[in-house]
Amino acid sequence: MNTTRRFAKLIITLWLFLSVLAPACAEEPAVQFSADNQLNILIVADTQDIENPQQAMLSLLNASLDTAKPDLVIFLGDMIHGRVIRGEENVRKAIDAVVSPVVERNIPFALVFGNHDEECGISNEEQLKIYQSYPGCLTVEGEEMPGCGNHYLLIENPVNPQSPVVLWFLDSGNHAEEGKGTYDYVKEEQIDWMLRSWNDLKTKYSDPVSYAFQHIPVPQVYNMIKEVPFGTAGAVTCYGPNMFKWYVVDEQYIWAGHLGEGPCSSDYDSGEFDAWKTMGLKAAFFGHDHLNDYCGTYEGVDLITTAGAGFYHYGRGDEHGTRLVTISAEAPAEYETKMLYYKDIVSEPMPGLLVPWLGVLLQRYFFICLGILLLIILLVVLLIRYLIRRHRRKKAAKR
Repeated sequence: MNTTRRFAKLIITLWLFLSVLAPACAEEPAVQFSADNQLNILIVADTQDIENPQQAMLSLLNASLDTAKPDLVIFLGDMIHGRVIRGEENVRKAIDAVVSPVVERNIPFALVFGNHDEECGISNEEQLKIYQSYPGCLTVEGEEMPGCGNHYLLIENPVNPQSPVVLWFLDSGNHAEEGKGTYDYVKEEQIDWMLRSWNDLKTKYSDPVSYAFQHIPVPQVYNMIKEVPFGTAGAVTCYGPNMFKWYVVDEQYIWAGHLGEGPCSSDYDSGEFDAWKTMGLKAAFFGHDHLNDYCGTYEGVDLITTAGAGFYHYGRGDEHGTRLVTISAEAPAEYETKMLYYKDIVSEPMPGLLVPWLGVLLQRYFFICLGILLLIILLVVLLIRYLIRRHRRKKAAKR
């Protein structure tokens, strides 16, 4: 009798073990190359919206997802305009507006934070928990180091198992400490982690191929543009130490896209770009500058920017967009990329007035300032008329 019971318990235990193990063994990777050995990544930068999202942003996001049919979506920071949003409930609503179109299509997604996300008073760590509550979120908080969400995704290569694609996600912070410029940068501890992780991967794979994603560009982007005299056609002025200087693209480095504003890159060089060269990084993708979508190569590393997708803040008119990146398993170090512009993929008309260029927020400020200016002009005109009449009355009284 005891033997029978022991045997029954053994069978039940074995069955429970196998029932747990089997799904785990059969589970597919979260991100993988499609049946045609292509990996389509949709990059969405600077939606930068609030709890009541702009319909134009949602239309662009939905059209981009339907056009690209991506295997992975990457949000490149400033998903919300934290400076305006207040309260956890509104933060959740703003995040939901951006994430839901992706989740509804069962597409996995990852993200990095920008310089505006945390301005809502809810930390990036707490915001990450909100993102992680959605199915398909692949971003983790990462090891103990500056920033939130420093991690990498390893995507297996079905053609050459020794050449997986490694996607690095780095938190570029928000504002630099005193003495190191205006905008933040990837810190030395993050770089050490990246190099250490890279060396670990090299012990397992002979030829991994790396791509990096972060919000704020590295200072080396300024090496791909050239200073020109004021008044030069197409020249843009810059920010921080380069303010009041004028630049255009340097065609020996930049091979596609537009320079619509001076890069608001990090001013301090923390050594990140040199680490990328050490790793043989193929390309780094940035957001942050809403008017820029140029692609260039500097010292063997492609530096790629993505125009803003949001209409709450400033943007590029009907060239708001997202970026599609396609990587082939046969040659993972070679990729194709293009912008998906609003004007090309969205059938709905653009928002009216100045929204396509200033965004809802700056348009509001513009009309408030314009109203104040007109009021001041009206008051000045009335005052002048009053003084003229008063002067005439005094002259008439003297006669």
